[in-house]
Amino acid sequence: MPLLLLLWSNKRWALIIVLLVCLFFQTWQVNSLGGDLRKAETACDARVAKAIKPFDDAIAKAKEQKAITEKAWSDKYIEVEQNAIKKIQDANAAARSADVAASGLSKQLGEANKRLSTATHQTIVEYTITNSELLEACTAEYRSMAEKADGHAIDVERLSEVWPEEKAFK
Repeated sequence: MPLLLLLWSNKRWALIIVLLVCLFFQTWQVNSLGGDLRKAETACDARVAKAIKPFDDAIAKAKEQKAITEKAWSDKYIEVEQNAIKKIQDANAAARSADVAASGLSKQLGEANKRLSTATHQTIVEYTITNSELLEACTAEYRSMAEKADGHAIDVERLSEVWPEEKAFK
């Protein structure tokens, strides 16, 4: 009873003491809840990291596979381009060879025309000259067509070799 009487007479100090006790209790409770929250965050972070790991692994594996596929396509493209360049060079050499052959043939036809021009049969001469001119025109057209066909064939082969196969997408 004397404690109550003492507290009642010093109401102000009693109130301060009660408020300090409440303040200490609240501080302890806040610190305790803060520790629980940190533990919960740590556990949550661990669970999230564990849940995300398979996806991260799959992404890394997909990136590796993409790099391998791109490298294979790049290597194939370079190889096809090198082959196409060689074929173009071969086609150009063949065209030059055909041009030389056509020039030789033109000279032979010109020489034949010279010999036929002294023949007595004028009709035969005109016929031979006409055939010679026709053959020259045909040779020039054939050479042009062969060059275009070679270029087209090389382009088709290059595109078909570089184009990714269907199984690469499975």
